[in-house]
Amino acid sequence: MSSGAIIVTGGAGGIGRAVAARLCKDGYRVVIADRDGAAAEAVAKAVGCDFEVIDIGDEASVVAGVKAVADRHGGLFGLVNNAGVHMQALVVETAIDDWDRIFRINSRGTFLMCREAARIMAAQQAGQIVNIATKLGFGNPFSSAYIASKNAIWGLTQCLAIEMASSGVRVNAVAPGHVGPGTGMEALFRQKAEKLGKRWEDFGADVVATIPLHRWCKPEDVAGAVAWLMGPDASFVTGELINVTGGFQAYAATPTADAVREAGLRGPSK
Repeated sequence: MSSGAIIVTGGAGGIGRAVAARLCKDGYRVVIADRDGAAAEAVAKAVGCDFEVIDIGDEASVVAGVKAVADRHGGLFGLVNNAGVHMQALVVETAIDDWDRIFRINSRGTFLMCREAARIMAAQQAGQIVNIATKLGFGNPFSSAYIASKNAIWGLTQCLAIEMASSGVRVNAVAPGHVGPGTGMEALFRQKAEKLGKRWEDFGADVVATIPLHRWCKPEDVAGAVAWLMGPDASFVTGELINVTGGFQAYAATPTADAVREAGLRGPSK
């Protein structure tokens, strides 16, 4: 169906696995890229695709890994930058090492993958890149480093879309909503609930109440948007951010003044 392969970073679980499975089902040649080689191999075997060990936080690993995939599959049809990390912390308690870690993986790692893929796609004069961002334009308590890193990804997406347009390469972003129960993100939402002093059941009900479609986002919802952007129906779409959020607009919960004051007194964890 396609010339070359689609790389899906962080494809060993959660959204990445759902994206890889959907693209395989649609007939694309898919390569799961993950720093956990054993997990990547197991998921690749389960969904019927290839895998490559790539640590997006390491430039040498990215350069070698992207080239290896392109050489093995006769080029790159697409790239889905899904790999990322999160943490739950107020600004007043965020250590600089944690801030840098989030940006090294989420922003710098996405940039490195985009750069290497774009070099190959420029030579091919074809290709699609989809960056997984998050719902932007609102404040999310305990998520400053994550949201900031995803804003950086969106800025990169916009610039790269313009730079690559004349080469026949489309670059877009997908913003998932609250992907929680039964996924790798559930643990992080549970941490947020605990920091807000809420029972998990009450927190979940509050989240769903802010979503007009009244349910959590599923990894498959995100995979559907990615699949559309990879396909011919999106051939005139570039530089766009597609929200897959169920209509979510803003977060409803805020930390108490006492919690913020106490965190500020403690300061960043070492």
